[in-house]
Amino acid sequence: MRVTVTGKGLQIRKFFLIGSAAMSLFAVGCPSPRAVCESDVAMACERAFECASDQEKSSDDFKAENGTSVAECKTKLASDVKCAEMKDFTWFCGSGTYNYDKAAECDDAKKAQSCADFYTWAKSPPACSQICTYK
Repeated sequence: MRVTVTGKGLQIRKFFLIGSAAMSLFAVGCPSPRAVCESDVAMACERAFECASDQEKSSDDFKAENGTSVAECKTKLASDVKCAEMKDFTWFCGSGTYNYDKAAECDDAKKAQSCADFYTWAKSPPACSQICTYK
């Protein structure tokens, strides 16, 4: 799965698009793969609209990829990446184990990042690379 968010040519790949599983999801137990996907989409859309300039948001390319609002972006992107079809975490970790605690830690760290850092793979918080473990 690869999600592209225009506006500064931002690309978010599946291993990077993990930050938005809301803490409330983690607080009530293990969220479903669909809920994690939808939360990831939510953060991607929120950050796209937060971080893009008004000029970028008014461009045809941005509108084609993200729509004209965060709500429209969430609906479009969730459909594009097929969140409703997510049944397990193999879409994210393959044969690895998905670690909710590291995902929550990554989520907090990603929410605190600047726009520039959020979209820079090299500045991804350490916990984000520990979400999947492999034996």
